[in-house]
Amino acid sequence: MVDDTLRLGYGGSASVDGIQVLVTSGNFENTSAISYLESYDVKPTGGSRSRVKHADGTNSYSASLSLDVTNDFLTVLTTTKLLSRGYSFDIGLHDGNNARILEDCYLQSLSVSGAAEGIINANLSAISAKSPVPSIAVKNSFIRNQSPIGYWYSGNTDVRDWTLTMNQAVSPSYTNQNVVNPRYIKVGLIDFNLSVTTYQAVVAHSTINITTSSFTLTGDTSSTGFAFTGTTDLGNYTHSFDTSAIIGFALGGSDGIIIT
Repeated sequence: MVDDTLRLGYGGSASVDGIQVLVTSGNFENTSAISYLESYDVKPTGGSRSRVKHADGTNSYSASLSLDVTNDFLTVLTTTKLLSRGYSFDIGLHDGNNARILEDCYLQSLSVSGAAEGIINANLSAISAKSPVPSIAVKNSFIRNQSPIGYWYSGNTDVRDWTLTMNQAVSPSYTNQNVVNPRYIKVGLIDFNLSVTTYQAVVAHSTINITTSSFTLTGDTSSTGFAFTGTTDLGNYTHSFDTSAIIGFALGGSDGIIIT
């Protein structure tokens, strides 16, 4: 019997740190790294020879989301600690019929980008020491009337397109116990990168604006370029800016502020 109550993706939703976002796609993934052994003595006779399961191994849990940036998601970036090192949060995913939530996530990467004639979009990936579970708490309101933020409300002087990326070194840590799940998530360093394309050889940008919010990076220019991309396009300049803290105890050292 066919269940005719299922809804297509337009009925789906997602939430990040308790805020519903205008999701375009997303997924949760459970991965099992099973331990196998290969026999030392593999005779040429016999109908089958294969690896042998040694142990259950380890499990890992991850999430990824793609979304159109709205004022609500911009609030997540500016008023929570989502861009801070070691911040844990929940990700909810609803397909219109069923919902799951991945709790205590840690960002692996987050990118926000805008390009001429488009809207601002974001992509994020995260991992957790827990597995996704069914949930009735994932927000599923109709928010299609929320306006995505257009590219023209962002950028800087003469910027044609831009991408702001955060990377965080996180990895699952396993202890010498008879369990397959991670004991905790190990958090390493964070860094940011701002890549922009401009039509003029202006001063290299380290700040990007999104409506009334701005993000300013501390670091150095890592690359610049000049390109002619064909007879139907204008020549352009590219610039990439990478963050780094300023050395010295008085200046903060490794815990110095790299984004404001």
